Amino acid sequence: MFVENYRRENVDSLMGGNNARPIPYPKISDEDWRVWNLFLPVRSVNLDRVAASNAKQGMMLSLYDIPYSVTDEIRKANEYFDKIEVWRKHEIEKDPIAVGIVGGERYMIARWGMEKLIPFAKIKKSVPLILAWQFITSPLAAMSAMAAVGLLAWSFLV
Repeated sequence: MFVENYRRENVDSLMGGNNARPIPYPKISDEDWRVWNLFLPVRSVNLDRVAASNAKQGMMLSLYDIPYSVTDEIRKANEYFDKIEVWRKHEIEKDPIAVGIVGGERYMIARWGMEKLIPFAKIKKSVPLILAWQFITSPLAAMSAMAAVGLLAWSFLV
């Protein structure tokens, strides 16, 4: 199991005001979030503060397939965020991510997978392919293809 933990130990900037504690996780930009959301379109877990603080390793592993080390990190991150989400693919278990949300901003908590994790730069380059695949497999594309076949058949009959 490969796990990437994004907690930074020495954080010197404050997020949210004078009395706020620094958030030790990197912020996800809007552009990067669009890429992550295309690559991992399913929110499989949505934990509020209470649920995240009560998360048990065995329960998270058996119910959501979240490794022990990620469950520990989610509990640590809970003090900084209003809610924590886990995003995945539809049917394949490929590189899910845990994201913390506070004030409408998203922060990367952890990422894990069974095999070596795909670098984000490679995921970002594959966005046009992901969008093309989504269009090809959409109902609109299927209806367009059927209409084209119908027009072709009609042209042969007339």
